[in-house]
Amino acid sequence: MLKLKKTDLLIILILILSALLIYFIFYINNSNSDKNTAAEILINGKSEKIISLLEDKTFSIETIPNIKFEIKDKKIRFMESDCPDKICVNTGFIGTSGQTAVCLPNTVSVKIIPLNNDKNNLDIIAQ
Repeated sequence: MLKLKKTDLLIILILILSALLIYFIFYINNSNSDKNTAAEILINGKSEKIISLLEDKTFSIETIPNIKFEIKDKKIRFMESDCPDKICVNTGFIGTSGQTAVCLPNTVSVKIIPLNNDKNNLDIIAQ
């Protein structure tokens, strides 16, 4: 049988508490950053519309009436599409900054972007 010393238990306890602390820091940071998000709708890779995710609604865009979007609980999804395979509809809701959903046959994509251009939202700065 393996016997643990008091120092071994102390080290294990410190490692567990450190892991929990890091988890909660990332959890709080991600939950606060996703409150200020919007959806950018792109057609053929060009930005067509940027829409806030704060209000629940369903809508279409004039240039692509064959596709319906739904915003619910600060997330967006392809609700309806005339594409044959419906992969975009089956993708479901996206709401975290950086997530993307794409309808390839119609060349339409939705990307979640941060509303504020804060330096805290940047991954890297290259000069």
